[in-house]
Amino acid sequence: MTASGTAGPAGVPRPLLADPDFLRLWLAGACGATARWLEMLAVGIFVFEVTGSPLLVAAMLMLRMLPLALFGAWTAEFASRFDRRRVLLAAMSGLTVLSAAFAVLAFLGWLQVWHVAVGAFLTGIAWALDFPVRRTLLADVAGGARVGAAMSLDTVASSGTRMAGPLLGGGLYAAAGMDGAFLLMAVVQGFAVLILLGLPAAARHASTHAAGVVGALRTALSELRGLPAVQGVLAVTVVFNVWCFPVISMVPVLGSEQLRLGPFEVGVLASMEGLGSLLGAMGLAAFARHGQFRALFVLSVLLYLLVAVGFANATDAVLAGTLLFVLGVSMAAFAAMQSTLMLLGAPDSSRHRMMGLLSVFIGTGPIGFAHLGLLTAWLDTAVACTIVALEGLVALAVVAWKWPLLGRQGQRVSRPVLPPRCRVRSGRDARSRRRSA
Repeated sequence: MTASGTAGPAGVPRPLLADPDFLRLWLAGACGATARWLEMLAVGIFVFEVTGSPLLVAAMLMLRMLPLALFGAWTAEFASRFDRRRVLLAAMSGLTVLSAAFAVLAFLGWLQVWHVAVGAFLTGIAWALDFPVRRTLLADVAGGARVGAAMSLDTVASSGTRMAGPLLGGGLYAAAGMDGAFLLMAVVQGFAVLILLGLPAAARHASTHAAGVVGALRTALSELRGLPAVQGVLAVTVVFNVWCFPVISMVPVLGSEQLRLGPFEVGVLASMEGLGSLLGAMGLAAFARHGQFRALFVLSVLLYLLVAVGFANATDAVLAGTLLFVLGVSMAAFAAMQSTLMLLGAPDSSRHRMMGLLSVFIGTGPIGFAHLGLLTAWLDTAVACTIVALEGLVALAVVAWKWPLLGRQGQRVSRPVLPPRCRVRSGRDARSRRRSA
């Protein structure tokens, strides 16, 4: 699969959404994200109602993200050996069957917390496949010049579904229980499978066969040493997933405990974060410029942590919803710039490896969920979220000091930094060529 349809008949770049391949990948991603956010809210409400434990609510998200840490780099490299379209189809088909099975269990009254925990882990495995594979395909279709626009559009889809998913999840849970929520998830995921059936076969990375998976991962780590800007992106990713994202897992808890809201009202509250993310992503797609990408990336995490402190301590539903809206704007900027900077900072031949490493660093989230979950077991939920956000501010300051280029308007693509021995050899080769000439 290549960057097809990038220009119109007069040489004018063709809109990305007018490219059939891009549109199919974009719509499939939107369907998958809708089911994901719907599940996260419905499962959170279900687990808290059954157990009354904020720790177990956080554990569900921890289990969902754990496969990214365990298998992220492996799945990216493994998927590169096969037709990535079939990999996506297999992942989405598996999720469809899983959701349908859970809908039956819930309808029969047999659904238990341990079922949901197993499902969260299996969903995480599919997510570990989807993230590096589908976003690499989107970048391949868009071409290097439009990677930023492609990632912003993908974030628009994810953000819009982050608004629709909680609304559907809260409404369905209140009206039809967990069986209705899982049934809708199965329908949406099945629709994604139908969309992907029309996608043409994608090229494989044949060079990875000779080196093997372990060798390819060693190559990725070796390449990473020469990409300081990419290192910085990964470091900020750790800050976000350990100290920012876990706060969102407490929305059902804070909504029920602190704001005294029912399931539908909790869904409306959670959808405000999705609304902010949707409008933020649309603004990025329309107005963000290349030189602003790094600054937007870092500042979005800073804003998120500051606003999270206010959200955790809000006692008014309107104020809490407004702060969640701002958190959504911040998350949109972070999500779009994260993939954009990774894809632009890595050589074309190693994009899939860098995206696999990104999955691993995203997979550090379970550390944050475990940390926040333990704090909520000892302290009030609002106090625990405040402590986590303040810790994140300290961590972000350390990262910004270590990788200061992230806050500057830098070059379009960070060039690999060659080891000293390679630079000396390159210089000698250049002098030899000049003498021979």
